[in-house]
Amino acid sequence: MTPPDPPATIPDFLLDQFTDHSPETLRAIGEYAREETYVAPEAAADSIVEAFALQDEETLAAIAGYVDELADFLEERDVDSLEAITGDDTDDEESWGHRRILDWHS
Repeated sequence: MTPPDPPATIPDFLLDQFTDHSPETLRAIGEYAREETYVAPEAAADSIVEAFALQDEETLAAIAGYVDELADFLEERDVDSLEAITGDDTDDEESWGHRRILDWHS
């Protein structure tokens, strides 16, 4: 089974923020997006909290639904984050970019 597909209304920069969070943190982010709590999750980056302030009601509702689905998906597989499943590692991208810069300068 593949991870849930995010709604098109969620900006890509926010989707990238959800890959390394636990199901518990994702659920807390969903509660915050639905305004069930006004206290941002401690594990959520400040950039998520700041970005939420700029989103409309429709986008926040889509985010809340998506992070809940993602949390369910992770719990079913007993993993700590989407990154643990997909193997996404930003270090590889940075290494690739670093290599490209070195190649360009040589």
